[in-house]
Amino acid sequence: MVARHFDIHPISLTPMLTIRNISEIHLAWWLIVTLVVINTLGLIYTGIALKVDASHISGMAIFMIFCLGMAWLYTTKRPEPRLTLLALFSAQLFAYSLAAGILSYLIAAANGQPTIDAWLVAADQAIGLDWLAMFRWEQEHALLHAILTLAYASVLPQLILMPFFLLTKRRFARVREMFWLYVATSLGAIIVSAFFPAEGAFATFKVSMQDPYVQEFLALHNGSLRVIDMNKIQGIVQFPSFHLELAVILAYAARGIPILFPFLLALNTLVIAATPSIGGHHFADLWGGAFLCLSIITLVRWLDSRAVA
Repeated sequence: MVARHFDIHPISLTPMLTIRNISEIHLAWWLIVTLVVINTLGLIYTGIALKVDASHISGMAIFMIFCLGMAWLYTTKRPEPRLTLLALFSAQLFAYSLAAGILSYLIAAANGQPTIDAWLVAADQAIGLDWLAMFRWEQEHALLHAILTLAYASVLPQLILMPFFLLTKRRFARVREMFWLYVATSLGAIIVSAFFPAEGAFATFKVSMQDPYVQEFLALHNGSLRVIDMNKIQGIVQFPSFHLELAVILAYAARGIPILFPFLLALNTLVIAATPSIGGHHFADLWGGAFLCLSIITLVRWLDSRAVA
């Protein structure tokens, strides 16, 4: 496996962090700072305000201080590679996700292009897929709907728990690989949405119009939303589907691990099946997400092989 090339490195700066790990950690912080700068300029350009209440700021600060404190402790005082990387992964994933979420809002607010949903519906119909018929059929089957809803909601717990499982197996490089795949696919989806904005199947077919993501996207796109509430940021990118990308990344991160891989493969197959009806995605959103995600995985594997050489 490509990730294993760097699980054990002959040159280490500390007993647990290799040169490559440290370089990637620094690069991740620079990326987060860059996104903060871009978001600041975006807020000025669009004239949108950012609403952050004191309790939310306090909670974020406490979480970041805790994670960074743990990373310092288990790097300098009580060297433990698993806890060090877990703390850094948690801090960087949290900071990046927040910055990327704000960026997706600003892009939607600044994007005056018509949405491409008519094209996406036409693409679905061209291969015989009827989203509205599927949605109504799934709604009529309560048990199936409940299973798909639970599967769809499992992505966040998976994302939180996966580093624990990987680090118990001492798959240090796999954790960093998962982080960068998360970053690359989410940024890729946000950039694509700037050129091909989509409101999603819920809004297109006028069902589940009270869904928070629908309300947020429509208000951003028509210019009526002038304040971004950091407590209520939603995943508003519809094309390509980031939920599908996450499902693929989570299963891919477990490759080669007995029991865990087949379990996550089955669970995330259900996540993908739930994405159209529960997530309000056109089927074409899935094809777009799959193409982007697999392209990035291929690129990352190629870059890893070049680094090894």
